[in-house]
Amino acid sequence: MIPSFNGQTAQNGIIKKMPRIVPSLSSTVNYTDPTLEPVVTENSVIRQKIIDSQFKCYERMNRAPPYKKKGLFCNRTWDGWLCWDDTPAGRLTAQNCPDYFPDFDPTERASKYCDETGNWFRHPESNRTWSNYTLCNSFTSEKLKMAFILYYMAIVGHALSITSLLISLAIFFYFKPSQAGVDAIVTANTEGQIRRSLSCQRITLHKNLFCSYVLNSMFTIAHLIAVVPNPSLVKRDPVSCKVLQFFHQYMLGCNYFWMLCEGIYLHTLIVVAVFAEEQRLHWYYLLGWGFPLVPASIHAVARARYFNDNCWMSVDTHLLYIVHGPVMAALLVNFFFLLNIVRVLVTKLRDTHRAESNMYMKAVRATLILVPLLGIQFVIIPWRPENRLAGEIYDYIMHILMHYQGLLVATIFCFFNGEVQGALKRQWTQYKTQWGQRRREHCSTRSTSYTATSITEVPVYLYHHDPNNEQLNGRYVEDSELVALKSGETSA
Repeated sequence: MIPSFNGQTAQNGIIKKMPRIVPSLSSTVNYTDPTLEPVVTENSVIRQKIIDSQFKCYERMNRAPPYKKKGLFCNRTWDGWLCWDDTPAGRLTAQNCPDYFPDFDPTERASKYCDETGNWFRHPESNRTWSNYTLCNSFTSEKLKMAFILYYMAIVGHALSITSLLISLAIFFYFKPSQAGVDAIVTANTEGQIRRSLSCQRITLHKNLFCSYVLNSMFTIAHLIAVVPNPSLVKRDPVSCKVLQFFHQYMLGCNYFWMLCEGIYLHTLIVVAVFAEEQRLHWYYLLGWGFPLVPASIHAVARARYFNDNCWMSVDTHLLYIVHGPVMAALLVNFFFLLNIVRVLVTKLRDTHRAESNMYMKAVRATLILVPLLGIQFVIIPWRPENRLAGEIYDYIMHILMHYQGLLVATIFCFFNGEVQGALKRQWTQYKTQWGQRRREHCSTRSTSYTATSITEVPVYLYHHDPNNEQLNGRYVEDSELVALKSGETSA
């Protein structure tokens, strides 16, 4: 049950009136006398949040000009949790729920009604002014269930991504570039040597991109398993916890900047069309592995100095933009590359004078292949809807796109790639041929051994000292050996 609050709280001092919160809230407020070494607990943090909000409310009420509209109205007030402005009579005012408690959803709405007489609504049971917070935690069980589903979706997604990416890396390292070249976009170049060279560079970029996905998924799983469900670890706040968070942020940056490297390479290959010489990959290494160290290090220093919370888990700080800002910039650049690549592809398809449907089908297919690689989905849908159902759908879609992205990339660029499938089929055919040949050789050896034994016994049976049949019997022995060998090959 949501507690009600006395509307007269705002008339007295801030600290003195905090105990006027009804007894049902007393379990969540820490009234322990201060000691020489105060211990920060969850209850004291909640109480401090409420006190800070109350102080800001009184400041805002003192600064705001008097209500000048005609007609009756309800005075501005602090109800114990939220600050309410002057409201005309007969109107229902609403605002987002507070974030003091774990089971409160800040995206839901709390409301307060000003009746026709210009007084705040009083609850008929308690006869006290009453604010409606029932929606703030009405869907708590459903949201907890959804949170567990999303949590395990993230772990399973990263585990599947690691598995598929490691298999893809094994394929890339096992096959030669000419066998497993992964060229999703068909270029105009037809020279075998240059194409092989470019394919080798492309595979090198793919390997680094896939490695960044693997490392990012590993640190994400470690964070989800070791830190998120372990409040005692977060309370101890060890250095290792913050080191893990640092590497998590660093690998997040590496992931998206290797996406940027892929976008730069594709744009250079298709739009600029530099086919005559290889690109210098050391710049890609510097951008993909080196540059993300800069924002990750700056974020760590700023976090330790200005917002040093436990394990650096809080997202209620603008310092995260130190890492997320460059990531968003990389995604926007990749978005530009994608648009330009699609433009060039459509132009090339139009020049070939093919059917319009075929032209657009290929352009759309190329676009769909590039989207998971370049991470454009974060640019297309970066905002979460406020509607509850739409927000849940958004969460599921974003979790699939975020935590299963490695699996999507490995599937599209390795498992579904025609050249990789052809190389695997050739390898499988070669394996079956070699295995069958070894089996035939083994069976032939056994058959020859058996035939040789039979030959030593046949003359005793065939030669019966008939001089007329000696030549015939000798020929029969020779023919029987050939028949035995042929029958042995046939049976093998």
